[in-house]
Amino acid sequence: MARRLLTTEPHFRDALHECADLLAPHLDVPLLDLLHGDARHLLDETRYAQPAVVSVEVALTRLLAEAGVRPDTVAGHSLGELTAAWAAGVLALPDLLRLTAVRGALMQGRSTDGTMAVVHTGTATLTEVLRNHPGVEIAAYNGRTHTVTGPEQDIARFCEESPYRTQRLTVSHAFHSAAMEPAVRPFAEAVAATALRAPELPFADTLTGDWHTAATATDPQRWAAAIRRPVRFAQALTTLAGEGPHVVWEIGPHPQLLPMARTVLAEPHPAWVPTLHRERNDQVQLHAALAAHHRATGAELDWAALHAGKNQRTTTAPTYPFARQELTAPPARRATANAVSHPLFDHPYEHRSEAE
Repeated sequence: MARRLLTTEPHFRDALHECADLLAPHLDVPLLDLLHGDARHLLDETRYAQPAVVSVEVALTRLLAEAGVRPDTVAGHSLGELTAAWAAGVLALPDLLRLTAVRGALMQGRSTDGTMAVVHTGTATLTEVLRNHPGVEIAAYNGRTHTVTGPEQDIARFCEESPYRTQRLTVSHAFHSAAMEPAVRPFAEAVAATALRAPELPFADTLTGDWHTAATATDPQRWAAAIRRPVRFAQALTTLAGEGPHVVWEIGPHPQLLPMARTVLAEPHPAWVPTLHRERNDQVQLHAALAAHHRATGAELDWAALHAGKNQRTTTAPTYPFARQELTAPPARRATANAVSHPLFDHPYEHRSEAE
């Protein structure tokens, strides 16, 4: 969850601290304790996990913006669509964080006897198989894989009987299932009390797979329905691909969506750039991602702004210490030859020295 960036990147730190202050009235545990402190074990609970994930996404987006990387189009997967709405100008940051905390608490309060699983098959075949499993629903259309959701016993039976490869997910609830229905109305009421604006840039809608309009982006019922209805991520990606992106960034602590996106978009693919990777140094990964963005787009990056506030100084690197002396060959009968090579030269040269 970007712990190293908190200590090495001032822009990330400032944004995360701002999120922590804005969330303080809505969480009973401080954000930084949840992310990197003694309360990390509470991230297993969705009421804490959702504000934590969104805050990291916000801080990463702010850090990229300081470096000169700003989105031309956005899309989000489930909870991520709220962050995408903020990036598109639909929501102000205080409202984003408040709604995220409300959403997480409402979903936390639902029945915990449900679960989810990934199924490796297409939409048509999965739909046909699910006729024999009425308690199981499709939670997300992700391309070559789908996520199913439902009561624990129904998902267990489906995975056992399915002719396709399945993978159980470690989740606390059956998200995007009938179990979430009681959360829909109160979340609609929370959104209705929030100032929403038309998107300032193209914003893919994962409820329909099409573009958000001023009407859909500002409709409280639509945002509430997204808690219950499936995520049409593959369709939204296809819509986004119509804009011809050169680079697709995944904003988050680990690439979960890019592997799915690769199976959806046709060749030639854009450059796929994850902000972070759990097995790599946070700062090294992020700076490598910025370099990949520059190579793919040619866009100039604001490295001075990225490094502002780090108390660094510029120094001059020493040049190569060439030995400026003439090499002369002694008489052949008294010489020994030592081949010397260097990557600056196309071939070795011989340095002859007097034999003792």
